[in-house]
Amino acid sequence: MGGKRNFGCYLVAAALGLVVCLLQPVAAGEAWLQFKFDARHSGDVPDRSVSLPLGLVGAVPLTDAIFTAPVVADGHVYVVDGSGVAFCIDAKQLRVIWKYQTRGGPTNCNNVSSPAVVGRYLHFGTMAGSYYVLDRSSGKVVREIRCGEPILTAPVVGDGRVYFVTLGVRAYAIEPDGRLLWTWDFVREELGFKGDRWNGADWVKHKGKRVDASDQFCCSRDIALAGKTLIIPAGRLVLWLEDIGPAARLRAKYCWAKRDTPRVTTFGLSVGRDGAVFRQVHHLDNIGEVEVLRVRDGQVQVSSVPGTETASRLPGSLSVSSVSLRGNAVYRCRPEEGFGLCRHELADDDEGGSDPSQSRVQPLGGYPSISSPILLRNSAVYGALDGRLYVVSLDGAGKPWSFTTAFGKAITAPVAVADGQIYFGCEDGYLYVLGPNGNAPLPTKGLGVDKIRSPLRTRYTDAKYDWFTSFGNWNNANVAADQGLRPPFCIKWMRRYAGTVKHFSSCGGGRLYTHTAEGQIIAVEQETGRLLWRRYFPGVHISYTSPLYYKGRLLVPQAGLRQCWLRCLDAATGRLIWQAPFSGSPSWNRQQPPIVHDRLVFYAFSTGKYAPDRDGQRMQWLFGHGERGFPENQRPMVRAYDLQTGRVVWTVDFSKYGYGGDDGGLCLLDGTLYYSCYLGLSARRAKAGSPGVTAAIEPRSGRVLWATDKYAVCSGCTISGEAGRLYLGGYASAPGGRTRHVRCLDARDGSLIWQSDPISQAIHVVTIGPKFLLAWGQQQDIYVIDKATGKVIKSLTKFYRCTRHTFCPPYLLGVNTDVLDVTTGKLLWSGPSVEPNACVGTILSNGRLFYTSQGGGLQLSLVYGQEATEHPKPWQQDTAR
Repeated sequence: MGGKRNFGCYLVAAALGLVVCLLQPVAAGEAWLQFKFDARHSGDVPDRSVSLPLGLVGAVPLTDAIFTAPVVADGHVYVVDGSGVAFCIDAKQLRVIWKYQTRGGPTNCNNVSSPAVVGRYLHFGTMAGSYYVLDRSSGKVVREIRCGEPILTAPVVGDGRVYFVTLGVRAYAIEPDGRLLWTWDFVREELGFKGDRWNGADWVKHKGKRVDASDQFCCSRDIALAGKTLIIPAGRLVLWLEDIGPAARLRAKYCWAKRDTPRVTTFGLSVGRDGAVFRQVHHLDNIGEVEVLRVRDGQVQVSSVPGTETASRLPGSLSVSSVSLRGNAVYRCRPEEGFGLCRHELADDDEGGSDPSQSRVQPLGGYPSISSPILLRNSAVYGALDGRLYVVSLDGAGKPWSFTTAFGKAITAPVAVADGQIYFGCEDGYLYVLGPNGNAPLPTKGLGVDKIRSPLRTRYTDAKYDWFTSFGNWNNANVAADQGLRPPFCIKWMRRYAGTVKHFSSCGGGRLYTHTAEGQIIAVEQETGRLLWRRYFPGVHISYTSPLYYKGRLLVPQAGLRQCWLRCLDAATGRLIWQAPFSGSPSWNRQQPPIVHDRLVFYAFSTGKYAPDRDGQRMQWLFGHGERGFPENQRPMVRAYDLQTGRVVWTVDFSKYGYGGDDGGLCLLDGTLYYSCYLGLSARRAKAGSPGVTAAIEPRSGRVLWATDKYAVCSGCTISGEAGRLYLGGYASAPGGRTRHVRCLDARDGSLIWQSDPISQAIHVVTIGPKFLLAWGQQQDIYVIDKATGKVIKSLTKFYRCTRHTFCPPYLLGVNTDVLDVTTGKLLWSGPSVEPNACVGTILSNGRLFYTSQGGGLQLSLVYGQEATEHPKPWQQDTAR
């Protein structure tokens, strides 16, 4: 009897011992302990290599798309997916040992804070505002720090301490077990703001006016660590924050040396071995570069990496990720065809400047990417937007090797490499492991990451409340349907995106759609902001075009210097249905998407030839507002495509009225298509004061019902209409004139009904409210105009730049989620400042406000009214796990 008891105890002890062995870290192999390998985020790992070809060792399904980089330690792989679920996976057997669901519920999504291993602990932050320290062996919480705002940066580890920074730029230094050492608050210490930084009403009270670029503070990109100094991207600034033991001290701060402006932001940071900071900076309109920053005697010395400068008049596209570094070489991924991975050589003194003639740039191959490369002994490894992993020779020799993931989803975070194997997450929701002897089959079961998991929860889900096109509806009224918009307001969600825009996002089917100027098309849940799908098409260059949602389809014009395509996608999945060619440049003067009517798709463009800068018969790609003339090869065109197939049904050539075509637009009113185009001095009757052409077209046949060359939009403005009237505005005056006006035409024949009082400008679109019209000028007044007579009722001076406002009476919705009551002139809400420029406003759709920053790389959504009083910010919720 006693022997049986002893034997049973032995079995229990053995079983417990086996469990303990399985859960305890096993010392085995190489480690990869933090994002991009080291705290400097250099990405440089010269003592590691991989043997090609590689095969699939295995793919582990997680719960959502993966936007973070994995880490490897003691035979285990750790990764956090988009829904904030942390996984511990056996590196050999690829079985899940444990997983932990962080708090926050459905709004705890789009998690981008990559984990770090610190001894026996795993560290990472979440979008729900918690920073976690987990026991690596069990997954149990050692410490949770509630920060009160999202964390988008990976923690960095150095000298026995761990550092992280929240989106609101609260910096934390902690012990490996999570015990707090110190905190430092940029918004309070440097901006002097004591209110709620996520409350626009508090910012209005603090400033007495709207927020602007100087009020930027968000830390949405990864931090880095050099010795005891934390490098922080904080809105427009780069901060050098030194750990002095019990506290932090700000050593230096820097904005931008090229221009005296606060209108910049940071898209990536890396630090060299000597402490030099490499910063991918963005201004606007593709303007940016990789700077080299050194702090000496309290001053920041600045140079540029040769060949990284981009601009509106240069051919290259902006990079949106951090560079990797080895010696005098800078390795950089870009979302641009032919430049997926490039090497830039610094001069010996790294003062090479940014003169293109001095550039030492070598394209190494691979597909466009928004991730960062990892540098091994002889090769670089990175994931690309086509869903492939690339291994590229550092000397550029040979063809890059690639591995195709199962479902073609993008890879957007850096890889980890240990023991000859590559570990990486994919937006299809799988963690992939590649090795020299891998022969596992690809996954065949999709994880449904593109399915809406959190449907809209408002009273306004009907399609009539969709902001489905650039200016809200087919007649370009630029007015949202009444959805009970009223104060107070509260942030519903925020998310990071990689790219730039200068045009509106659109909504439909419970999704928010964004087209970046670099060629990405992105769909997220309206309710939570959770990424559903991402598509990328190469060859797109500074394409400021909005997506159009129509009955489950998405129509997006994507333009480039060599090719332009109107693409029709399945709005639920991003699958390409058809594409049809067009030509010309959407520029910033022709942003609206097509119009759909009676199973046809209508789009306006030119036959023009373009170059980055004006070149004889080729126009400048981003040509100026009020361009005086256009080359003879530019013919203004309107084309109809079949909605189902993309087949061309008819084309109307308006070149008999002059040359141009890329500075105008279309609207649909009472079943008739209306076209207006600015031709400047290239108009046939320019000497008689004609700015271009306006026409009415029968949609089914393309027959021109009437056309006039007396009146047209005057640059940088599209046509709008309502109740039998058409409205024309513009940046410029008509040829031979000196004043600018809004003109109202009779939709029956194009005759003039009235011309408004003189105004400074009427840019983008003349907004048609129920009681009055609204027009605004760049850095000028906002005009309230009588609909019956054209008389200016009043003007509101708010000094906006080229902001594309929208209107939900009585509120004008602007940049940084500004809400301005037009009837009283009172600014109700402004901020937080997430935008270095003031180019794009806010839209109201389906009971939510949505804002996509032009150059700040952030999107956010607000609730309002009673819902705002009942809905705490997502990072203030205590949602159960």
